[in-house]
Order: sequence, then C-alpha cells, then structure tokens
Amino acid sequence: MSSSKTVLSLDSEAVFSLKDGINFKKSPDDGKCYIIYKENGELKACKNQCKHQGGLFIKDIEDLDGRTVRCTKHYWKLNVSTMQYVNPPDSFTQDELDVVMTDEGGLQLVEVIVWDPWLADPQDPQELQEGEVSYLTHACMELQLGGKKMIFDPWLTGPAFARGWWLLHEPPADSMERLCMADLIYISHMHSDHLSYPTLKSLSATRPDVPIYVGDTSRPVFWMLEKRQVQLTNINVVPFGIWQNIDEHLRFMILKDEVHPELDTCIIVEYKGHMILNTVDCTRPNYGRLPHNVDLMMSDFAGGASGFPMTFSGGKYTESWKADFIKNERKKLMNYKAQLVKSLQPKIYCPFAGYFVEAHPSDRYYKMFTILCTNSVLGSG
Repeated sequence: MSSSKTVLSLDSEAVFSLKDGINFKKSPDDGKCYIIYKENGELKACKNQCKHQGGLFIKDIEDLDGRTVRCTKHYWKLNVSTMQYVNPPDSFTQDELDVVMTDEGGLQLVEVIVWDPWLADPQDPQELQEGEVSYLTHACMELQLGGKKMIFDPWLTGPAFARGWWLLHEPPADSMERLCMADLIYISHMHSDHLSYPTLKSLSATRPDVPIYVGDTSRPVFWMLEKRQVQLTNINVVPFGIWQNIDEHLRFMILKDEVHPELDTCIIVEYKGHMILNTVDCTRPNYGRLPHNVDLMMSDFAGGASGFPMTFSGGKYTESWKADFIKNERKKLMNYKAQLVKSLQPKIYCPFAGYFVEAHPSDRYYKMFTILCTNSVLGSG
C-alpha cells in the first residue's frame, strides 16, 4: 500500500545551474527543503532532514571536500555523496529520493508514500467493558482486551541508558507477574527505556516463551540479547502495515517512523472495532499519515537523552546557553505533540514515556553523605 509522489521539480535551466557538490533547494509549493548532490554528472538527492531528531542541515564549514552537511540541531554530520552519517560514525543511512530526468531536461525528486493500511478489512465497533487499559510506568501500558493481555515496552526494573535514567514512578508490586502472564508483548525499538534488559532478563528466567512482537526494522531490536544473557525463544518480527490477527476481536499493526525507519516503530491496536494508536517515540510516524478519531492515543512527551545537552562543553556552551537550549527543544517538542493531537482528534489522549529521573533516589543520600564528610574534614582541619 504505497505510491510515488513528486516532492520537487526543477526545469532544465535550474538543472543546468546545479553546481558540483552540495545544492540546497526548497519546494515553492510547501516550503520543504531538499539536498541535491552532483558529482561527475551524476545526481543524488535526499530530504534536508536529519534522521536523528529531524533537524535541518546546513553546509559543513569544516568539510574541505564539499561532501558533508551539518545538522543545526545536534551537529550530526551527513556525507551526501554516500548518504552515510559520519558523525557519529556507523549510525544511520540517509534515505535517498529517486531522481527522475524529464524529456525537457528538467528533473523530479520522487518519494515513496505509504498510505492508510489500517483501512484494510474494516470492523464495526462493539461495546467495551471497563478496566481494559492499565498504566504501569514510563511507556509501559497493559491492555486487557477480552481474554488477551497485551503489554507495551516493559521497563519495570533497573536503569536505562547506562544508569542515566531511572523510573520516576515505581510500577505496581505485581507488575513482573503481570508481564509473565502476558499473551503478547510489543517492543517499539532498541532504546533501553523501551527494550529493558534487566526487565527482559527477569522475564526470560520465568517465561522465556512469551510471544514478543517487533517491527521488521533494518536494525534488529534484539541483536544484543545473547550478550546480555537474555534467553527469549518466541520473538516475532512482523512486516509493516499489515494486520496481525490475534483472535476474532483483536488485531494489531506495526508502522515505521519516517525519520528513523531503521529504528523506531509505532503500533495500532484494534479491539472490537475500537482503535488504540501508540506513536511511542516516533519523530514522524508512518510519514505523518495516521488514523483520525481513534479511541485512545498515546505518545511520548519528553525530549533529548541522558546528559543531553551536557555533552556540549566549552566555548559558547555556558550553563545559561544549555538551559535556553533545553527550554527551546522541549517547547518545540510540546508544540509538535500538541499539533499532532489537534490534527488527529483522538477521543482520549495519554502522554507517557517521560516519567524518568536522571539520578537514582539513593544518589541524594550519597550526595548528603559526601557533603557531611567534607564539612567534617574541613572543620577538623
């Protein structure tokens, strides 16, 4: 279920004026930006949109070869001649647009658009019962859908991001038991606040055969499981945009992110004709095409990652600069989420996946202990 769309057209004069190296172009129709790279008469093209968090690229003044652009958001760098990110290395590959030459000597940049696969085989809504959706913690939701229990992104114990994040709210005391009783588990992507190795290790010790579903991304979600001594035997990698039927009333569909198609996914669950949309951490889920008027929509509302942007140091990166940067980034994120909810008009919206802290509660004790010891030493000296 896809089609091609021309996103930018250039006439023969504009094509002739393309210089060797990097060319920045903006569509006069919708204002979206693109990059065209020319070398030895050959053309490559991509969106001017960083796959990290959707920032805009500009010329990289440190690149003497004229092949690299730099993201204005987090300073990631892309070699447009190869469509590989060089900073950080071995990270993403930029998606190319098709360059189609016209008979008149112009060109068109063509993008493949994914349409609305959830419209396949529609079902009439049936009456629901109370208490069929429960929140556990962070991005972990439990859906009790008739006789089936479905759980999203179980991070129930331990830290994430190399001890950089800790759960803000302790999950219910029986949450691990409930996880072990799940009929199916969906894990959206490999970030450790969604793919929690401590949680999965506990799960594998009790019920290694629990059905787990992930999208067919180019970066395998579970490539580190064996190294972390996590033995799960029923992992199901499913294609995007196709209904997965669980029983006569329950089905789900996994969709990929436009900005991070090799990494991020989201999910639509339909139960008795009622839809739940969980966009999780996707920057632009399913190319921006999502179902409207769903019964329940969930999405993250936190930005950045552990320590960000404290990894910037020196020069202009003062404490006040960092504070302003964080404020502006979070404001942009909240505006985007608000616009997405406004456009989709869900009956209920649930923001989640932002309930973490960057210091373990015990750190407060150690900090106070250190201060007391220091004061004691200074006082005795």
